[in-house]
Amino acid sequence: MDRLNLYLDLVPGELADLEVVAKASLAFANAVREIAYIVDPSLSIKLELESGTEGSLSLNSVIRFIEKQIPDPVTRKIIVVSVVLWFMKEVGAAVLGVGVSLILTNDPAITDQDAERIAERVQQLLERKVAKKPVQDVYRELNKDKSIKGVGVSTGKGDRPRSIVPREQFPERMEDPEEPADDQQTRSHTDRMVLTLISPVLQKNDNKWRFLSKDGIIYVGIKDDEFLSDLLTGRSNITMRSGIVILADVEIKEKKDAAKKVWVIAERNLIKAIRVKTSDDAGDLFAGQ
Repeated sequence: MDRLNLYLDLVPGELADLEVVAKASLAFANAVREIAYIVDPSLSIKLELESGTEGSLSLNSVIRFIEKQIPDPVTRKIIVVSVVLWFMKEVGAAVLGVGVSLILTNDPAITDQDAERIAERVQQLLERKVAKKPVQDVYRELNKDKSIKGVGVSTGKGDRPRSIVPREQFPERMEDPEEPADDQQTRSHTDRMVLTLISPVLQKNDNKWRFLSKDGIIYVGIKDDEFLSDLLTGRSNITMRSGIVILADVEIKEKKDAAKKVWVIAERNLIKAIRVKTSDDAGDLFAGQ
């Protein structure tokens, strides 16, 4: 059974702060869910805190997958490898080969062809920085507790990870993009997102479509005129039904809340539909990307 063990390396003789560990564990769970959603939007992941062991050097929080939730071993491995690589000391191109080889060694359920598929998909997820924000939150929370001197993720119960990120790397791994000038009140960026259609608006107007995404239920304006026109005229040959998933570039506009000094999302617009997948389409949503 595939496991994800969040391993906290502690300063000898010290204990981790309970609140820090709790918040870091929640952020870790969010990272797993985000990666799982991008790999397969139909998955409903339940993560369980199976056990915790505490000693003079480490605290080990074990979160395990239930095999019935993700019966496909390749899908499970893609998720596990992607999570592990976010918490390895190595950086750059070397980290992918190291991580995949460590996890797939002596696994009879995975063929050489499967391993190639896993490596390719994991590389795609890393390039798109899937789960970057919750992973940053993990490092941000752990950085608050000086008794935690490192963090890693292993896949064997009670095992110490072969690669542990030292505390010295926490600041660079939790950093956000440079903040805009204080007088800037709006900003925007574009994200490639997987959107599951809940409620379309089959008219040319400014009404928002409703989708399920990694951020939950969101409302998105459709600004891809070609996509909308093809849909309304029937040229796209897409029948409106449940299970429609769209890979799209979404422009996200934010406004600054002066009182709270935080940025809040004001508007989302689909500016380019890359691919549409229906419930009976067995193809890869990321094919050719």
